[in-house]
Amino acid sequence: MVEGYATSSYGEGFADVYDAWYSQVTDVEACVERLRSLVRPGGAVLELGVGTGRLALPLAAALAGDRGVDGGKAGAGGSVTGIDSSAAMLAELRAKPGHGDLQLVLGDMADLGAADPPIADAPTFDLAFVAYNTLFNLTGAGDAARCIAGVARRLVPGGRFVVEAFVPRPDPDGRRDSVAVSRMATAELVLTATLHDPADQTISGQHVQFTDGGVRLRPWMVRYLTPDQIDAAAGAAGLDLEHRGADWAGSGLDDHSPTHVSVYRRPE
Repeated sequence: MVEGYATSSYGEGFADVYDAWYSQVTDVEACVERLRSLVRPGGAVLELGVGTGRLALPLAAALAGDRGVDGGKAGAGGSVTGIDSSAAMLAELRAKPGHGDLQLVLGDMADLGAADPPIADAPTFDLAFVAYNTLFNLTGAGDAARCIAGVARRLVPGGRFVVEAFVPRPDPDGRRDSVAVSRMATAELVLTATLHDPADQTISGQHVQFTDGGVRLRPWMVRYLTPDQIDAAAGAAGLDLEHRGADWAGSGLDDHSPTHVSVYRRPE
């Protein structure tokens, strides 16, 4: 593990480069279209780990457009709430056009009731989602299960929770640590050191960024879950697996798919 790593460490370390480094990690258009299809007109949406608004901003714009097509009053219903543990990430988001269409919350997504402002422990959202491995940013043992349970309590009957994450694969060599070149340009070099502990299901790392201005350390850590483990946590929270595909477009999942997008539903 990265010594001293905390809930907000990832956001504080990556907020200023997140958009430049990770703009392509999710098919935004397919993601927004899929999420739109799961929200009833005027329904409320919650994004866990909203970050710089890479998904929440276009989703809110799409839902606003849907209201316009339906003849609804601009700004009425269809709210998008985003929670993030990093004040730096939220500051980047608040600097962008359209941020006023979002309800932004600072807090740990494993403890929604303790956020600022708190997210009431009551059925509120038609849809909650967590994208690009963000669920695995909860590095404490049991935190992901607490997060899923908290989300389930806040879904209206028939509401859905969507998880995008990588699919862990068994490593026959056991623990494997590495150092690799992640980015290289005329004025920048980024080396990534990783420590993988399959027994604890954790991967810890440092992006070491060299630029003309000096050296910057950007630590990260994930505690990953298999799809079966996510299913178990969702089932314990009262959610049923409705669909699982390889991506936001709904492609079929097979033994070689690197990611999955799983849709869970709270029974009526």
